[in-house]
Amino acid sequence: MASWRSNGARHDTVVIVWIIALFAITALGAAPLWFYRLDLSKLTFSTPVPIVAGVGIEITAYAPTLAAILTVAVVPGGGGVGRLLRPIGKWRSGIHWYILALLGPSLLFLIGDVVRLALGLPLPPHWLAIPGAAALAFLTGALIAGSFGEEVGWRGLGQPRLQARHGAFWAAVAVGAVWSIWHLWPAVAPGGLNSTTWSDVVLTVVRLTATSILYAWIYNSTQGSLLLVMLAHAGHNLAVRFVPSADSVQHGDPVVATLYVVAAITVAVTTGSRLMSGRGALPPSPRATAKPK
Repeated sequence: MASWRSNGARHDTVVIVWIIALFAITALGAAPLWFYRLDLSKLTFSTPVPIVAGVGIEITAYAPTLAAILTVAVVPGGGGVGRLLRPIGKWRSGIHWYILALLGPSLLFLIGDVVRLALGLPLPPHWLAIPGAAALAFLTGALIAGSFGEEVGWRGLGQPRLQARHGAFWAAVAVGAVWSIWHLWPAVAPGGLNSTTWSDVVLTVVRLTATSILYAWIYNSTQGSLLLVMLAHAGHNLAVRFVPSADSVQHGDPVVATLYVVAAITVAVTTGSRLMSGRGALPPSPRATAKPK
């Protein structure tokens, strides 16, 4: 019992250090926006920006993973970078998990369009769209940033360490809360408050917390496959480009947020102990798996 509490406290410490590093790195990456007074809401691909500002924006996109790598590398008991990244190689899962991860979000957004149609809400001219070459180039970077740049932090470090002590459900809620707060950093960038409402904030927190529960379910149901969660994150970003309505309403739309909540509740109720079991625990350390001589 004492050992379990000691390990749990150590995991909590690692998570706290990671959160501090996460927001420190994000602030460092966003600093050039304030220095050059760049309105983030008005930036486009054709907007000339100083190189340091462009690099800073990229740093913010990868902040969760950068903070996780830094934390496990320097904090005693962090486990090391190899142990952190090892779950990315867990690919032996049923094909249905790959289908769910990649196509599930698009289906969810299309259901949202059906709901909007039934409610008489406006819809785009086309329900599905194929991005052009320029959009696909941007999408590639967005997929990498969203999947690898974030998930090594959220589900690679935060989820397994918190669920080891607090259970998978509450770990997912906690990670979702941090994820939501971090995701709102553009709101405090120059010009951000002018394009952000309180409803945007609330709906973002609701949607990402619900999504965090869904990703915890995928993570634990695939025995801790960080790869599947990364693909699910990529699937969401793909859906945002393939389903036109999602691109403009995903953050501040009550329909999308409600559908994610319904999906999360469905998973929590139907899986119950499987979600709470935390089977996707931390991979064993090399010392633990070494054969005795």
